[in-house]
Amino acid sequence: MPEDTAVITIRVPRRVKLAMEKAKINVSTDVRNYLEAKTRSIELYMLLPEIFKRAKKRKASGNSTAMIREDRDSR
Repeated sequence: MPEDTAVITIRVPRRVKLAMEKAKINVSTDVRNYLEAKTRSIELYMLLPEIFKRAKKRKASGNSTAMIREDRDSR
């Protein structure tokens, strides 16, 4: 089933449109990919407070260098 979509329209100077056509830029694909990446980035950024809150509960105590060395030596 296709994803529900919406249309967004923007205005750009005519010279920009002509330059994009000359360069054979696929505006729809490029803008769609940018907006999806930007949206995902913002969603992840908004999750950071929750991630940090949960991470506080998981802090390991002890010397991490010693733990890594001990793990390597046990192999």
